[in-house]
Amino acid sequence: MFRREKMKRVSGFGLLPLLLLAACTQPSFLSSGVLNSPTGTPPGGLNSPAERATARQPIATTSADQWQPPPDPVFVDESVAPSSILPSKVGECADTTITSITDRFGADLTPAKKGSEKGTFIRFSNSGVQVSLVKERSIVRSQVFDKVNMCLVEIPKGCPAGDNRGRLYKTTNLRTGESWSLPNDIKSCSGA
Repeated sequence: MFRREKMKRVSGFGLLPLLLLAACTQPSFLSSGVLNSPTGTPPGGLNSPAERATARQPIATTSADQWQPPPDPVFVDESVAPSSILPSKVGECADTTITSITDRFGADLTPAKKGSEKGTFIRFSNSGVQVSLVKERSIVRSQVFDKVNMCLVEIPKGCPAGDNRGRLYKTTNLRTGESWSLPNDIKSCSGA
């Protein structure tokens, strides 16, 4: 009995060096591409992310203080790119698209339990948002990628320059025909 337990421990440790050797000798681990220059780094070093993206260095031949990993790829989803600008004057309207519908905390909308209202938060492709402390039925019936018409109805008075909180927008879902009027923030601008 004792011999079996000892053999299980030994066999488990026996595979560890083999696993480490296999992980450290993978070609993708040791080299991520080579620069055209013989030293592997441009004369001024890799200063900008663009330089680091185009100049991939081998891990095995670069010192730790000079090696930079390639930047993460940036994926741009053209379907949710800004489709129009956000209305900036009272009475202006813009056609846009719904990009997300959540509660105020970013979670999916779920049936609310009595006394636990989490509100509604909706984002648009023109960088607009609307927020409510209660669940808005017309927003719940909307879907992501629905086309909407968003009009600026009211701007709070006495707001400092650049503080756009508290603007009231009337939005009409072009698929359902339903409308709602909500501000872009729960609080108004700091001057009002």
